[in-house]
Amino acid sequence: MENRPKILICDDEPLMTESIKAILGAGNYRVQTTNSSRHALTLIHAESPDVVILDVMMPEMTGFEVLDAVDRERCDTTFIIVTGEASVDSAIEAIRKGAGDYLRKPFEPDELIIRVENVLKQRQMKHDHMCVQAEKRQLKNQLRQSQKMEAIGTLAGGIAHDFNNVLSIILGNTELALADMPDEHTARNNLERILTASLRAREMIQQLLSFSRKEESGRKPIRLNSVIAESLKLMRASLPTDVSIERNICETECTTIADATQIHQIMLNLCTNAAHAMEPNGGVLTIQLEPVTLDDATAADINGLAPGNYARLVVADTGRGIEKDIIDRIFDPYFTTKETGKGTGMGLSVVHGIIKGNGGAIRAFSHPGQFTEFHLYLPVVDMIVDAEPAIFNQQHLPGGHEHILIVDDEEMLVDMMRQVLEQLGYTVTAHTESADALKAFLSCPQAYDLLITDMTMPGMTGTGLAKSVKAVRDDLPVILSTGFNEQISEENSQSLGIQALIMKPVGMQQLAETIRNVLVPLSTERRKYPRYAAPAGTFVISRTHPYERCSLVDIGISGLAFSHEMELAPGNLSDQLAIMTPDGNIFINGVRCRAVSDIPASSGIALSEAGQARRSVRFENLTMLQAELINQFIHHHATALKH
Repeated sequence: MENRPKILICDDEPLMTESIKAILGAGNYRVQTTNSSRHALTLIHAESPDVVILDVMMPEMTGFEVLDAVDRERCDTTFIIVTGEASVDSAIEAIRKGAGDYLRKPFEPDELIIRVENVLKQRQMKHDHMCVQAEKRQLKNQLRQSQKMEAIGTLAGGIAHDFNNVLSIILGNTELALADMPDEHTARNNLERILTASLRAREMIQQLLSFSRKEESGRKPIRLNSVIAESLKLMRASLPTDVSIERNICETECTTIADATQIHQIMLNLCTNAAHAMEPNGGVLTIQLEPVTLDDATAADINGLAPGNYARLVVADTGRGIEKDIIDRIFDPYFTTKETGKGTGMGLSVVHGIIKGNGGAIRAFSHPGQFTEFHLYLPVVDMIVDAEPAIFNQQHLPGGHEHILIVDDEEMLVDMMRQVLEQLGYTVTAHTESADALKAFLSCPQAYDLLITDMTMPGMTGTGLAKSVKAVRDDLPVILSTGFNEQISEENSQSLGIQALIMKPVGMQQLAETIRNVLVPLSTERRKYPRYAAPAGTFVISRTHPYERCSLVDIGISGLAFSHEMELAPGNLSDQLAIMTPDGNIFINGVRCRAVSDIPASSGIALSEAGQARRSVRFENLTMLQAELINQFIHHHATALKH
């Protein structure tokens, strides 16, 4: 019933208002009357009626004066002017002042009803038109914003490609230096920090690529205590020496689900801002982390958080502070008080977005001339945190004696890869021009055992070079290296004759393992490394058959074997596995593998469990973290070495 049109009748003659009300009262309207033009103006602004039937000649304010006084920005009421004059001048004047229609006294009831219905239809049409125009403006804005984001994504991809080449050189040469440096050397700690920072930079570049491809970031359970401590170690060298750091990081483990690189990004932005605020005389930067429990009232006061357990991170400085009139704007995109060249206005908005995206909140407190504090709240969880891999482990890097052809247009990158591979025992031929590499290959196609090529090169791309090489030697394995490319993925690389895809920047461990995975035949790879018997109650969960828990038989750093109840082994050679420990926890997840052999239950060969089939798989493209976790699993759970 509240959707019925609201009509206000204003005439200084009570009999006239009651007469009009009687006519309209029989219809589906809500009718209100007044005999005062000033009261009518108040009602128009307070209640916004759909239609006002307004007499022209009234003692306090004429109908024209009421029309002039209405605030059109807040009121879209339609007016029907009623006049007793025979002249059309009043009607014309009313239309000019914005009235929708007019009536001349005396009028017939049907005429009144028709005029009211007409102006209501006109009003609805006008409203619909305005909605359509507003929607068009919104769509235009969305299109413009989409085009901007697409352009930024393209720019991010280009920056990522160029920066990954530079980062590959830094990462590779740092690893080479560490490989030749004894553990007790004083510079080793500095090199390890360079390596750690390079790995974090690589993850930030991956975030740029994820943004440009609209992918989700890598959120997982992390220990805030260690991530923040690591951030402070990395930033100490970049902060001015007159800025002292006071740390108060609790010993209680604060575990949250987030992207560690984004937490580093938060610390980098906040600490850099703090250092700028304390220029030129320096000051004290305080970092505090502690667990807190928020009740209903406290949580609601902190930007509407849900009550529960949180980790509170405080970043405080003794700088110039933030004025009260702008503190509410500091998280707005592009808002900055820094001079040109010192700030983009995006740092705090990025921090705000990361915290909000992880279910937390951020608040700022400041006293101009004394201090500024940022309080960040992140929800804590009771989950197992994956072990962090060692920064660099030169032990057990797989090598060989094959002849490898390397092609990349970045000369320093080619030189670094050549040094790495020669240290691993390989013979290396390197080129910075794809045409020169193809010419060298065609002169002696059988001389090479592997081609490693960059994707984006002038003249001939990596895929073009791979096709030309494969046309001569279809059996030559190819590894494609790229910093950014939307057309190539692990899924479609095999259809192009490419055995492996590695994303820049690539470390020595990943490069060495990828090469061996490509060069060594599948059937013999697992025999090169020791295997360990798995304890009873350890299971493998296959992505191909997610609802079957397969008993783990043995495991090594190169692969594993499991038994299952299926009479026929799965037809898909490629798979992803998770390992469940005897206590029921998923120890490692998402390990890519490829089947090496299958023994069906009906083969007649004695298996570890009667009536069960057995499948052996080889791991593919293990990350450093996955390799470390598998080593931990073997150390903690495997019981006997198998020969």
